[in-house]
Amino acid sequence: MAERDDIPTNVRPLDAVRPGTPPANAPGTSRWKRWLKLGTIPEQELAIFWRQLALLIEVGVPLLKALYQVAERTSHLALRQVIQRVATDIEVGNSLSESLAQHPQAFSRLTVQVIQVAERGGVLDDSLRLVAEDLERRVEIRGKIRRALAYPATVMIVGLLVVLFVLAYVIPEFAGIFHEQETPLPFPTRIVIGLANFLAHFWWLCILVVVAAGMLFASYIQTPRGRLTWDRVKLRLPLVGDLLGKASILRFAQTLGTLLRGGVPILVSLKLVQEHAENSVLASELAQVYIAVDQGNRLEVPLRQCTVFPPMAVDVIAVGEEAGQLDTVLFRLAQMYKEEVDHSISVFSSILEPLLLFVMGLFVALIVWAVYLPYFMLPGLL
Repeated sequence: MAERDDIPTNVRPLDAVRPGTPPANAPGTSRWKRWLKLGTIPEQELAIFWRQLALLIEVGVPLLKALYQVAERTSHLALRQVIQRVATDIEVGNSLSESLAQHPQAFSRLTVQVIQVAERGGVLDDSLRLVAEDLERRVEIRGKIRRALAYPATVMIVGLLVVLFVLAYVIPEFAGIFHEQETPLPFPTRIVIGLANFLAHFWWLCILVVVAAGMLFASYIQTPRGRLTWDRVKLRLPLVGDLLGKASILRFAQTLGTLLRGGVPILVSLKLVQEHAENSVLASELAQVYIAVDQGNRLEVPLRQCTVFPPMAVDVIAVGEEAGQLDTVLFRLAQMYKEEVDHSISVFSSILEPLLLFVMGLFVALIVWAVYLPYFMLPGLL
């Protein structure tokens, strides 16, 4: 049976979360506030805070003084206020982990657990650096994925605007000419002109439909079932699914490695990784992994039943578990998947960008072809 350490009272008990349910910080808990990121502090700012605090403590500055010094140098107003409140809590006798737990909007349970174990072991500066490195890696990989998706999204938006411009301003001019000349229109041209007339008269209805559909979709993916369905769909998309799957394994490996290296027990670490998994499919499978490990199984056994983890990654984890170097192996696995993600992003960009340009260009060309199809049927133009 895997060993269970006592979980501090200032942190919500792990067993309070029923395995298989969405994480406590998942989008379904505070749906619109979390979706709009209201009141949240950027992870990049938190990483800078932890690295500065670790440096001050390493050179011998007392914790309380270090907190006030970092607060003075912090430009992010919300983070500065949180740091000052943490320092105030420490002044009245609370520990750092207890003070951090009072601000869940800024400091995750994962961070609190690592700090709590560090306070017991007297290695606070090393643990603070681990937390900073974990945040920096997460920010880096998320930024790479967003940049990879930004250009295709921009191409699609620009292409859509071009199509709408052609339908709204160019097609009506040709439609007037065709009507004056009483030119018989082929079927493709009638479809394009009909679409243009519909947009001209019912543009407000189109906007309402798009907004309503967007709101319904956003509301649906904030629910546990909707989030699970949407994450499963994303993992099955060509190119995108492979990239997101590798990124999920990367975050899993580096987060679990950070917790284990920080001294957090394996069961607590697995539950925290589950709660902080950005992909609900991975979170659901990690819930089953937690149950299996709690029942005395090796970590390798339930991981082989997960659809997100490829056999190669499980083999690497199994070797580390057998050798008693699981945290070290997890960091090496994270580095390997970081390189895999970089390669996938390169392939994604090289394939998707020209493909989108071709599709958008073809769509515009079809519209132009449909419009010019009856043009040469006009009297006097042949």
